Amino acid sequence: MNSRVTAFLKRCRDNHYVSLFLASIARPLRSVCLRLAAQIQRKVHKDSAAIRLPNGKIMRIARDCGVWIATALFWHGLDGHEPETSSTLRFLFERSATFIDVGANYGFYSILGALWNPNLRVVAFEPVPQIHEGLRQNVALNRLEDRVVCENLALADRCGKATFFLPGWEEKRAEGKDLDSSGTLVADGWQARKNSPRIQVETTRFDDYEKRRPMQVDLVKIDVEDFEADVLAGMREVIKRDRPFIVCEVLPRAHRNERTRDIVASLEYQPYWITPSGYIRVSRFDFDRSDFQNFLLSPVSTPEIVVQNLAVLWDLRYARPAA
Repeated sequence: MNSRVTAFLKRCRDNHYVSLFLASIARPLRSVCLRLAAQIQRKVHKDSAAIRLPNGKIMRIARDCGVWIATALFWHGLDGHEPETSSTLRFLFERSATFIDVGANYGFYSILGALWNPNLRVVAFEPVPQIHEGLRQNVALNRLEDRVVCENLALADRCGKATFFLPGWEEKRAEGKDLDSSGTLVADGWQARKNSPRIQVETTRFDDYEKRRPMQVDLVKIDVEDFEADVLAGMREVIKRDRPFIVCEVLPRAHRNERTRDIVASLEYQPYWITPSGYIRVSRFDFDRSDFQNFLLSPVSTPEIVVQNLAVLWDLRYARPAA
């Protein structure tokens, strides 16, 4: 009986006039459902999260220690935040021994890296005390204290004290929300012009930091809201010595990121724009790229404009000289 009913319904569905009627109802209904789902995901936040990684490890975000991370993981899984950049870093995590996370925030990439590769050592720099405390809690929740060092420092091109601008800080603290991740040390940025709240933070050059704590650096991630040129300048010696791969956010700015471009060129690095279509070799940063802001700064390059497989660059970097 059930098979007869099913066959009848299929015939009705495939009927020209019935299909027109169903399609006229289903298409607007689908649009409404998609908009509703998008609204739900934007409005419903998750204050903590736990997801299972492909290697079986559980990645956990503590309560009040990165609501934006927990929400992205809850709704979209591992690729909920910067999927192309996340994929790039996961490839590099597998092959690296030491990862430097500059502008670690609440530790999404620091924790992911340490869980992805059980032998990876991480040094995470986060200058804002309240965010740094959330980073420490996330590291502790994932039981990674022995491999992830959390430094309450800002990397720069000089050591000392500096003013850090935190847009929306007071409002978010009053509402119990995550502190804004667009804070910066840039003295003439939009954050300063907006008269954002400011705090004093300790700064250091990574070259000086590394002399006190020697290490071989394989991988660096920089997300410092337009301060990347100063970070790169302060780690010039280590970059020249170790030639690590660097994943760096470079935001479009009126100054066209000329200083960043000059420093990258002086280090003899090649920028690749990280996109869903692959890694696109570029010579400058001042072009329209509203959806994708991250670049792979590579110590090696190929003649091809687009690199589809990151292994090509990795193998070229670590190719053994012919006997």
